[in-house]
Amino acid sequence: MRQVLYISSAPGLGGDDVAAILDVCRSNNEQRGITGFLLYNGRNFMQLLEGAEADLQWLLERLGKDPRHSGMVMLADNIVDATVCPDWSMQEIRLVEDVAQRRERLAGELPEGLAPEIRQLVMNFAALN
Repeated sequence: MRQVLYISSAPGLGGDDVAAILDVCRSNNEQRGITGFLLYNGRNFMQLLEGAEADLQWLLERLGKDPRHSGMVMLADNIVDATVCPDWSMQEIRLVEDVAQRRERLAGELPEGLAPEIRQLVMNFAALN
């Protein structure tokens, strides 16, 4: 199983835009057995994706062509034994509170099996304003 973490820029998206993205993500991901989570801070996305190599490659190619975001940067690309988000076809984690609240809330929401280096990258992303 492959696990990837990326960031991208998506300034100007509203809550309805993100909700629509998530609806499509969840439907497509359920069909392909892809799991993960999406964070959005009002300007940038961070997304963790997990799934079979071929399915993730297909999805990453689609994401790279999506005009709603740009500047996609891969932060981690690992082979893992099992998903850390087995019940999340795409969990949304909104980052709207102040930074201290974000980090506290996020620490409780992230999956327990998340690798420490991935957890740290996510927590650092949450600290961005």
